[in-house]
Amino acid sequence: MIGERASSTIREAELRIRDLVAEAAASGDYGMVTSLVRVASSLSGLAELAEGRVASVGGASLSSGEESKHQSRTRRALAAARKKSRKVDYPRFESSCDRLVKIGWSKRERTEYVHKVPLEGVNAVIDRVLGLGNGGRTFTIEDLLPVKLGSGGDELPGYQVYICVAWLRAIGALERHGRAGYSIRSADVKATADEAWKVLQILQQSKHQRASDREAA
Repeated sequence: MIGERASSTIREAELRIRDLVAEAAASGDYGMVTSLVRVASSLSGLAELAEGRVASVGGASLSSGEESKHQSRTRRALAAARKKSRKVDYPRFESSCDRLVKIGWSKRERTEYVHKVPLEGVNAVIDRVLGLGNGGRTFTIEDLLPVKLGSGGDELPGYQVYICVAWLRAIGALERHGRAGYSIRSADVKATADEAWKVLQILQQSKHQRASDREAA
């Protein structure tokens, strides 16, 4: 009984940390998201240790009321992020399997639109950025083009290159200097991009989990 109570207490702390993950993601603090996810994972392991067995994913020892409170806090955090102005909300970036997804807003159609870039294309753009921006040099989109994919010589469509650059700006890897172009802002563009990609995957998994929870309810 004591082990179950200890496990329940730790699980509750884990859920509160995961609430903070949603808040950190909403504010764009990707480094904090990764750190908090690690903390939550550690707490999950401690809960299993306290219980003396391998606990089921999601903390079965939690009551439905505690789980409901967690879901409510998560919804409030995400709702707060959506209350920002449209200029802040768009474009938004997500991941879908091995694709970077850009969600934009069409003023003419007054609706969202979705464009996708394969992860291979994202990495190819990053390689080009590293080659052109070395030493603090500025470069334009035209300088980046064409972006080749692999050894086959296939080119990444131009609009997808723009999407990759927009994402690199959003995560703080690139800085724009008006018509002069862009420069590398992050000390390690590749590491920054890898960290941000992990965050997108975490959010994708969370989104799928919430959808599964709604279907099961």
